[in-house]
Formats: sequence, C-alpha cells, structure tokens
Amino acid sequence: MTTPAPPRVRTSRQPLSSRRLSWDVVRVLAVLAVVFTHTTYMGPFLHPELGAPLGTHPFQVGASILLVISAYFICVTVRKGATTRWLWRRFARVLPPYLAAVVFTYTAVLLFAPSNWILPTPYDLWANLTLTTAFDPTVQLIDGSYWTLPLQLMAFAAAAFLWPRGAGSGQRMTVLLWVMTVSPVILQWNDRILHSPLWVQQAWNGLGIHRLQLFAIGIAIWLWSKHRMHVVHLGALLVATVFAQSIHTEDVPSSLGIGVLLVIVCLAARGPDWTIFAPLRRPIEFLAKISFGLYLLNQVVGYLIAYHLMALGADRLVQILGSVAGVTVLAWLLTKFVEQPAYRLLTALQPVRRLGFRAVAWLNT
Repeated sequence: MTTPAPPRVRTSRQPLSSRRLSWDVVRVLAVLAVVFTHTTYMGPFLHPELGAPLGTHPFQVGASILLVISAYFICVTVRKGATTRWLWRRFARVLPPYLAAVVFTYTAVLLFAPSNWILPTPYDLWANLTLTTAFDPTVQLIDGSYWTLPLQLMAFAAAAFLWPRGAGSGQRMTVLLWVMTVSPVILQWNDRILHSPLWVQQAWNGLGIHRLQLFAIGIAIWLWSKHRMHVVHLGALLVATVFAQSIHTEDVPSSLGIGVLLVIVCLAARGPDWTIFAPLRRPIEFLAKISFGLYLLNQVVGYLIAYHLMALGADRLVQILGSVAGVTVLAWLLTKFVEQPAYRLLTALQPVRRLGFRAVAWLNT
C-alpha cells in the first residue's frame, strides 16, 4: 500500500495558475473564428432560408489553425513516457466526445431539421462513427467540421510510430517538413489529382495529403520555440505554408489570414505569457476548456438553433447570438459529462487502460 502524497500548498511566490494564458487565447481565437464563419456565412450559404450571409466570402482559418496547434502540442507531449501510453491518452481524449457529438447531431437533425434539408442516413452515421467518410464519395459528413478528426488521429498515430525511431532528431525532421509542405503542391499542380483515378482522389482526401503543410508548420514552430530552427528558416516555411494553402484551397484571403494567425501562434510559442488578458482569464480558460466541444457542435446544431429562432420571428442578429449561446451550453455539457469522465475512465480504470495500451501497441507495430 502506497502512502498518498501530501497536498501541494501554494505559497505566495507560486502563481495562481501555471497554465499559459497565451495558448488559451490562441485556442479560443481559433475556435471563435470557426464559429464566426459558420454563423455568419456558411449557415446562410447552405440554408438560404436563414437569410443573407454577412459578407461575400467565407473566412476559413480557424480549423486550419487548430490543426497547427494540434501538431505543436504533439511535439510537446509525445516525448514524455511511452508512446503507446501517450497515444492511448490522445485517443481517449478525442474519440468519446467526437462519437457522442456525431450521435447527438445525427439525432437532432432527424428530429428537428426542416423538410427541405438533406437528412443523413444510417449509413452516413456509421461512416462518420468509423471515420471513413473521406474514403467513400457516397457518404456525407453529418457535420462539416468533422473532417479534421481523422487527420488528427492519423497524426497521433504517425507521431507515436515515428518518434521512437528518431524522426524528431537531426536533419531528418527538417527534410520531412519540406517534403510535407512542397510535395503535395507538386502532386496537385495543374489539377493532377482531379484528373486521377477515383482511388487516388479518395486516398488524397482520406489521408489529408493536401493538409500536411499545417502539421509541418506546427512542428516547425515547436522546433523554433526550442531554438532548434533559425527564424529565417521558420519564415521560409511560413511563406511556403501560406502558398501551399492557397494552392490547395484556391482561397487567397483565407490563406493570408492563416499566415497572420501563424505569426500569433509563433508569439504564443516563444514569447512571454500574455498577461494583458489576465482580467479575462476565467472566461478565456472556460472557453478554452470547452473549445473541442464548441468545434464539434457549432455548425449543424448551430444552424438548427438559428432556424428555429427564425421560425419564432427572431432577426438575424438574434439567430446568431442564440445559436452561439446554445452551442456553448451544449459544448459545456459535452465536456463535463462526456469528455472529462470518459477520459478519466479510459485512462484510470486498470483493465480498460491495459486493453487500450495493447490495442494502440498493436496498431503501432
């Protein structure tokens, strides 16, 4: 029987929180950019009955920056302990809230969507739950935001496989970053992928090859923050990333916006903490804590809330505010009653944890 460690007593010299506020600000900024795009542009664009979009062009930057942040923190955390244990913890953190959000959104659409909306089928539900939507062109995403989940999980698995084999050391990493950034541009040049066989297009989209530059720049920012990459080299990769993003998406304004946010991510990674936001620490930390739930639920569920507010006579501004408030509450519920308890169960209960370790170890062989 082990003796429990005594509780830590905070002295006057210890800060109230060791959590860097700058990273919470960046996370909140990214997820709010996602919410802003969906509520002001994509919702009315996909469902004209909601009214006119607030703008003539979508500003799609949030999801891409979230992938960059994910890549950065893969590098921060994967070095600690066995990679199989790390990989299981990543899966345990991401999968339960995702699966719950898929089922909730599917049910909400079937129950509350108007008759002119395209309803998902049980096969769509199965494909979304198994994360295979990108490999089957007949399947629709139950929520458009879900495209990032397979990419994140594949990035986790790739890191767990490559890191113990020395991919994070020496010149190998630098070469890998440029290959990840430049090779997809070359492969896609002159619409080669669009004119390729269907299986090539499915592999291209399913494996997220056209998004590799986002993971590459996240790794590069981590290397720079550890003084393992010169700022000139990082700047070259930043420019290459923005260029690659513009080639893949054909959206220059959003690509330039991603470039601006990448600079902000760099400041969060290597600069001092942003104590200027200290008076807003509690709401920022709250939104950062539920940011994954917000990402999972803000789009289709937000459209449903906006539609029913419109049916009650609410104007466009009230629709937006109401949908944001509604999905914020739902994201908090998802975090508190699914994400956090599921993570504790999957990582603390010995038989479940042991089974998970064996499963990810088998996948990593």
